[in-house]
Amino acid sequence: MSSWPSRRFARFISRGLLWFGVFSVLILSYVLYLPQSATRGAHPGLLDWAFGSWQALFAMALATWLLLRGPLAATPSFVQKAARLLMLFLTYAAFLYLLKWNPLWNSTGLKNRDMTEGLLILASTLVWIVASIRVLFRRPRVAGIVQNETHHARRKATQSSFTLKNIAIFFYFFTRR
Repeated sequence: MSSWPSRRFARFISRGLLWFGVFSVLILSYVLYLPQSATRGAHPGLLDWAFGSWQALFAMALATWLLLRGPLAATPSFVQKAARLLMLFLTYAAFLYLLKWNPLWNSTGLKNRDMTEGLLILASTLVWIVASIRVLFRRPRVAGIVQNETHHARRKATQSSFTLKNIAIFFYFFTRR
């Protein structure tokens, strides 16, 4: 049985590794997919790079999820909804870019790529719309937190008082020698 500090340390390490992975993917994506401007003298911006590769989009969606699990967990519900909508959009955009990625289709060997790609785009768009509507019209979690706290208090009140300490005290004072 693991103790509380070791579980917390393991969670910290796993989140640290996820953050390391996110930053690694973002840096590699920036180096590999830095867009070249077609216009002479124009410099590509950060958005040109961010929306230029599916790897960067997936990494940004994972970073948003990590932020929702960490620093944004205590923010107001409208901030969390906005972050969730951003995460859904980034995942959706990354999936669409992945569908346009030629090495994916070369490895599958499908003969009718257009129909398959169209059906996958339609399905992913429907999933994105339903998930976005669900996030928008979702109730805040305050009611669930209050319910969990009252359930925890009830469970603690009905908890058995037979512990090793109580049994040892009972035998020490109430057994005759």
